[in-house]
Amino acid sequence: MMFGLIENITTKDTPQGAARVLTAMFETCVDKVEAMTLVLDNALERIEKAKNDEETSVDFLLIEKSRPVAGAAYATEKPEEVIHGKNIFDVRELHLTLLIIECRFLFRTLLHGFRVCLVGLKKCDAPVPDGTLIIRLFESCMKCMALFDTEPRDATEAMDWFSAVLLEVNLHVFQEVWSHKIEFFFEAARKRPALLQICQILFSRENVSPTLVAIVLRFLIDRLSLLGEYDDQTAVITIRLFKMAFGAVTTFPAPNEPILAAHLAKLIMDCFPLAVKASKPTNYYHLLRGLFRAIGGGGGRYELLYKEVLPLLPDMLESLNRQLHASEGFARDMIVELCLTVPLRLTHLLPHLTYLMRPLALALRGTPELVSQGLRTLELCIDNLTPDFLDPTLNTVLRELMEALHSHLKPLPASHHHAHTTIRILGKLGGRNRRLLYKEPALEYNPFSKAASVSLSFGGSMESVKLAPMTDLAVRTLRQAAPAYRAQTYSFLETCIINILHDVSNLKLHFVTSF
Repeated sequence: MMFGLIENITTKDTPQGAARVLTAMFETCVDKVEAMTLVLDNALERIEKAKNDEETSVDFLLIEKSRPVAGAAYATEKPEEVIHGKNIFDVRELHLTLLIIECRFLFRTLLHGFRVCLVGLKKCDAPVPDGTLIIRLFESCMKCMALFDTEPRDATEAMDWFSAVLLEVNLHVFQEVWSHKIEFFFEAARKRPALLQICQILFSRENVSPTLVAIVLRFLIDRLSLLGEYDDQTAVITIRLFKMAFGAVTTFPAPNEPILAAHLAKLIMDCFPLAVKASKPTNYYHLLRGLFRAIGGGGGRYELLYKEVLPLLPDMLESLNRQLHASEGFARDMIVELCLTVPLRLTHLLPHLTYLMRPLALALRGTPELVSQGLRTLELCIDNLTPDFLDPTLNTVLRELMEALHSHLKPLPASHHHAHTTIRILGKLGGRNRRLLYKEPALEYNPFSKAASVSLSFGGSMESVKLAPMTDLAVRTLRQAAPAYRAQTYSFLETCIINILHDVSNLKLHFVTSF
């Protein structure tokens, strides 16, 4: 009822009188929502303690009195009549459920009240609440989001209303609140990932988007070294926040691009050494992939970001190729994708095209998404580069490239899209792929007999030990070592030959192979 009278207060009272009333209402609402969080924490703590200790009784009357709407109704009833005939745990759940439902109803009402009070204060040109009061509101509302853990639809609505409240706050107060409470928000989002929707809504509002992007990026980049050690849920939250900030650059490039550009060099170049030392290096690859896709999806309009990436290109490609040699499986696929999606124009990549050849060959042997990316990259190079420039670069991986291309020339149920794209690429090559026929054949050596070994006794059990590594060392020793070692080396090789000749199975195999 009071919130419905705000319009009348602002129009019929003097500006000073209306401001005094609205400020008192706003402060009272903040006190109310703070008190509600304390009540909830107390009730949940008592219920949890009772669950852990079955002999501990719960003061149900105290919980009922905590109910903001129907607490007075319970005073007319006898507790033993309510509890009679019910399991004690069912009663606990009942009381807690009633408390949560009524607090949920009150919280939604207060969210509406916060907004209309702020709008009313603006209408009468009164000073809006300061940062201290809004910080209290922010903390309490974030804690009250626990009321909607079991109601996702209501949670979405509550976060929309809460975001609308923050949008009514003056920009300098908004910046103060988020600067002081970004870590609090991050910890809350770790427990309830749905809270990230609040950031998503605010990122999509042009008046506050640059402010929040700057605060979030600074917070996340300061903790970049922790990303490789986070548990899975925390890592997902961190990467999602990064991606939301990158998405805000796409939505509002003019104000947000300079903010990302200021962090870009540190963000990219710190990820590579951190990934080497991290226990979960793929977290950094996920982050870089999100960044590259956001910049690359801009259609060439992010000049500031391109200028920041261009000086980093040689070191970045070298780091990616170095880690490509040391990785395998899913991590290798991600590095291959990063190599092929470096956010620069093709003209910038030409001096470093050799770095892309091995990732290109690996991409054509990878997942369907990687194959599509590799085919697009190869076709782009063929369409835009002359044969005199491109062919020497392709020749370094020509065999792997052509074998990978031919592996996609298969009928259904294989991917017809990959097959058609491959045919088109081979047509554009105009027969240049047949230069592979002039290369020496790639032959594999297969030994004609089993490896030489000798049987040795270790602790009473016989084990077969391969002689090849030791004989290789002995041969090198005969050729290069000092004379003092040669006699022992010759004696070792002589003993090895005698053992092999006395091994009947090896001798039979030798004769059969010779025949």
